[in-house]
Amino acid sequence: MKSKVVAAVLSALVLPGAGQWYLGRRRRALAFLVPSVAAALAWANHAFDEANAVVDQVLSGSVALDPAAISAQVAARPTPAWVTAAGIVFGVLWVGSIVEALVVKPAASR
Repeated sequence: MKSKVVAAVLSALVLPGAGQWYLGRRRRALAFLVPSVAAALAWANHAFDEANAVVDQVLSGSVALDPAAISAQVAARPTPAWVTAAGIVFGVLWVGSIVEALVVKPAASR
C-alpha cells in the first residue's frame, strides 16, 4: 500500500494532483492537475507580460534604472481580477490536493 503522507508531500512540493497520481487515482489527479496548471500558466503569462512592459519602460528611459523606481512602477500597475482569481484557484487546488491525499479513502479494489 502506498503512503498517504508521501502522496501529500508530492502534492505539496511538486504539483497539485501529483499525490493522487502516485496513489493511482488518475481521474482525481487530472481533476487537480489540469486546472492548477492552467491557472499557473495564466498567472505566469500575465507576470511575464507585466515584466516585459516594465523592462520596455526602463529601456525607453521613462523609468529610471533604479530598484525603487522599478518597484514603484510595478506597484502602480493594476492587477486584473482574473489574475487574482487564478492565484486563488491555484491555492485552493493546492491545499485541496494535499487534504484529499491525506483524508479520502481509496476506492475498494475490484
